[in-house]
Amino acid sequence: MLDDVKVKILKRIASTGYTTVSEVVKEMGLTWGAAQWHLFWLENNGYIKSVKIHTTTIYVLNCANVLRKLENFENNRRKEAKKTTDRE
Repeated sequence: MLDDVKVKILKRIASTGYTTVSEVVKEMGLTWGAAQWHLFWLENNGYIKSVKIHTTTIYVLNCANVLRKLENFENNRRKEAKKTTDRE
């Protein structure tokens, strides 16, 4: 399931075109293992692809549908947050 960390990774890839494990570690303050896990999950669930260039693996969006899925995820989160505040 998508969570905030995975959404941030997808947004980064969408805005810059690609990312690496090192960049995810530096920008998000994750451990190397956690960054790898989130990237692994995103790749196995069809959101991103990995491409090895010499000794570096970069991660790119798998398709334009990912942006649509990301927007749907954020819209659903907003609706849930609104329901919570409306109850209070």
